Amino acid sequence: MIPLVNYGVKCMSMGFLVSETSAVIWRGLMVMKALEQLTRQVDWRDTDCLIVDTPPGTGDTILSLVQTMPISGVVMVTTPEKLAVQVTRRGATMLQKLGIPIIGIISNMGSVVCDNCQTDLPIFGRETQKLSSDLGVPILANIPLTYDKDEGSSKPVVVGKLDTPRAQKYLEIARKVEEFLIESHKT
Repeated sequence: MIPLVNYGVKCMSMGFLVSETSAVIWRGLMVMKALEQLTRQVDWRDTDCLIVDTPPGTGDTILSLVQTMPISGVVMVTTPEKLAVQVTRRGATMLQKLGIPIIGIISNMGSVVCDNCQTDLPIFGRETQKLSSDLGVPILANIPLTYDKDEGSSKPVVVGKLDTPRAQKYLEIARKVEEFLIESHKT
């Protein structure tokens, strides 16, 4: 299979292979087969880094992925609500038991930025910070919930609005992940 390419980024998704209204309800062997297709049957040549976005939790997708390919590290993404962080904690605990490094945590949609003064106003508690401390892994970024009139634009924020604080947060995440990968592959 040939992945879609946009802005130099190759992309493949089960969402591209099923109808827009189909629910993908797979377990066990079906998940393993789909992962095999997405990892081994897609032309990933000349790819520096393969990023796999998985559903939250500790289900078949993560376990199958660990069995399918070597994993250099994982970035955990969570919203800071207590229940979401609990799910993220369980996933992180599983990854640690499997010996998979956690690069860091991204706290997503935990605050809003005031239009007038640009102050970052937390919406929820400090659950993500507690998780970071408990796991001994850094918070890579806090991404605020934003309203952007151009949000429906097909241009990623790091392409269309590179000079914005939001774009800079994504670039900082990429830099930290790159540093981790370079350092971890030195040994």
